[in-house]
Amino acid sequence: MTKAIVVTFLIFAFLFSGIYTLYKTANKFKLPDDYDKDKSGYDDEEDDDWK
Repeated sequence: MTKAIVVTFLIFAFLFSGIYTLYKTANKFKLPDDYDKDKSGYDDEEDDDWK
């Protein structure tokens, strides 16, 4: 019984540490709110003329 509790705790600790790592990585590479998308060639519209 105690082995199952320890294994369950380790699985949850592993999952939460992975989620926390992904969250910190995503915040590190997040674009600032005042980022000018026009300067980088960012295009959010579909280009149908190249099909």
